[in-house]
Amino acid sequence: MRFAGWLLLLLPGLILLSLPRVGVRSGMVCDERGPVAQASVRVQTRSHNTFSDDNGRFALETDRTARRITAWKAGYFIAGVPAWRSPLQLRLRRLPTEDHADYDWVDPEPAPAEEGRCGNCHAQIGQEWAASGHARSATNRRFRNLYDGSDWHGRPGKGWSLMDEHPNGTGVCAACHAPTLRDDDPALFDLRQVQGVAARGVHCDYCHKVTGLDEGEIGLTHGRFLLKLLRPAEGQLFFGPLDDVDRGEETYSPFYRDSRFCAPCHEGVVFGVPVYTTYSEWLRSPARRAGQSCQSCHMKPTGQMSNFAPGRGGVERDPWTLGNHHFFDGSHADMLRRCLDVQIHGVGTRVEVRLVTRDVGHAVPTGFIDKHLLLVVEGQDGAGRPVTLRTGSRLPSAAGDLAGRGGRLYGRLLRDEHGQSPVPFWRAVPESQDTRLQPGVPDVQAFAFEPGLSRVRVRVLYRRFWHDQSRLKGWPSDELVVVDRQMDMHRLPKETLSRPARTSTP
Repeated sequence: MRFAGWLLLLLPGLILLSLPRVGVRSGMVCDERGPVAQASVRVQTRSHNTFSDDNGRFALETDRTARRITAWKAGYFIAGVPAWRSPLQLRLRRLPTEDHADYDWVDPEPAPAEEGRCGNCHAQIGQEWAASGHARSATNRRFRNLYDGSDWHGRPGKGWSLMDEHPNGTGVCAACHAPTLRDDDPALFDLRQVQGVAARGVHCDYCHKVTGLDEGEIGLTHGRFLLKLLRPAEGQLFFGPLDDVDRGEETYSPFYRDSRFCAPCHEGVVFGVPVYTTYSEWLRSPARRAGQSCQSCHMKPTGQMSNFAPGRGGVERDPWTLGNHHFFDGSHADMLRRCLDVQIHGVGTRVEVRLVTRDVGHAVPTGFIDKHLLLVVEGQDGAGRPVTLRTGSRLPSAAGDLAGRGGRLYGRLLRDEHGQSPVPFWRAVPESQDTRLQPGVPDVQAFAFEPGLSRVRVRVLYRRFWHDQSRLKGWPSDELVVVDRQMDMHRLPKETLSRPARTSTP
């Protein structure tokens, strides 16, 4: 009993000893010239930071679990020292001031025999990037087929061809699709010749050499011509979104959480035609007004990764602070299904379909100009036979195999000077018919069928390209079924059907 009594007396003290001791550490930030003011100082991986004063001094709250203290200021590499060091002094090293165009780009693919490759240490990020469109931007088979007029099997003279119809304009593609080509590389004007690291497309080393926007105008200055780089003459340098990565080669830039980072390749007027408009769509969106950037959705943390380089010098972090490099929250289909709300109402032989996008920062669909959604509405009688649509919107000829069926096309239809549509952007006049879904703006389509309607099927399909050209080029189907609902008419809600069906233009 005496021992138990002593244990009860000691227990509170033991608990207190086991808890992190919170205290304030003082120190200094300096460079080769002396004290550095307004440097950001933090315990590595912690959210709280402080700043050095005019004399370079700082006071930082810390505890026993702190391993390293880091410091950063614009124009410097990130510095770090063990948290127990005394005196606590962090020495910042200046970034180079000149960009070296003869820099040899680092291959992102892992290769244990070659030190310094991105994938050797950053395996999970590397796998995410390798599955993304950025990794295939220079070699994507469909892109190449449009570029040179070939089909899926490499046979020439099949469908639209930029090289055949506009050979002097091919160089614009390389600015975004192969941004690390040298200025004297013949692949700049014939991407079929791209080799080496440039064939990796938009890769790790390129993105992490970006310092901001260069001279030029978003939308008119494309890709690498608008992104300002800082490539070192020797050693290594990487920019990123964390200000406490202190391996000696890293620095921080807030630009990595800025939508303007994406704009040079995702906003583009080509041959006078607005081909890519995602950035300008975001500028007008509720997402922008709410303070959300492109990265907020497309690099949203998955919660599945807590260490960028486990076993290779990486440190454990809150997984909700580490962005994904697949550039989708889940899959493309997942994001489409989450952002699209489809409601179906009906009574008698009348059906109303309401579509609205939510939690999205651009029109749906966005990206390359030929992407589109198809709403398809079909009726059946009690025996499963088709029931004829009497009034309501019908799909246009651009829908290919589904043309003439009840529904609506959501996309941008380019036409040429003769009124033919759809046409490739290099043949088009600047104006286009834009029927895409805008963020938060409902689109309501009403349909009326002949008597005998018992069941209705409503589909929303996503297509990356026009059906007839896809068939001509022999592309395997990559159609995504976003919504597919078959419902008995007597089970449909009726509340919003307060007006007769109307015919809408496609």
